[in-house]
Amino acid sequence: MKHNFIAVLILILVAGCSSENETGIQSETVYFPLKDYIEVTASGMEGVGILKELNVNGEKETIRDTLTSESWLKELDFFIKADISRPSLSGSYETQRSVEYLIHTLKEGEKGEIQKIVVKYEGQIIKEVTFRMKSSNLFYNSETRGVIFNQSLTGRLDHYTVETVQKVIFLKPNKMIVNASVVW
Repeated sequence: MKHNFIAVLILILVAGCSSENETGIQSETVYFPLKDYIEVTASGMEGVGILKELNVNGEKETIRDTLTSESWLKELDFFIKADISRPSLSGSYETQRSVEYLIHTLKEGEKGEIQKIVVKYEGQIIKEVTFRMKSSNLFYNSETRGVIFNQSLTGRLDHYTVETVQKVIFLKPNKMIVNASVVW
């Protein structure tokens, strides 16, 4: 019930803070509050287990643990870092809406590491949250993609995946994939 209330609150917040231009694409002054969403999700996960497979450049490790709310925040830090709800990014993203999706895409010419955030809804429940992040300069390139999958009936976190590739000039790329399932 708490998750449904949060989803409705987020929908009202995001829907009430936008304006539509002639093309049907909306310019947001307030975006999906990903950091707040993760913090609320983690606060309800005290003592919940995780089964995680970590793959770094082909070397796999499996981890099974029970986490505190604070540990869940650290575990989901990639998603917190993907939050675009900052005043400095106001107006940097185009927003598309439908019954099932809320999509924020970085506008051409705008500077920002987060390229895209997609929130998929199933009724009033947030079903998936996806982000794509890119960072590059003369010596370094990094791309990270992450997706959270929630349970259809409860909206609780079910599993997530984060994949990142880092490439430093003259060195072999590093690839890390995290696949984690929540053990309720």
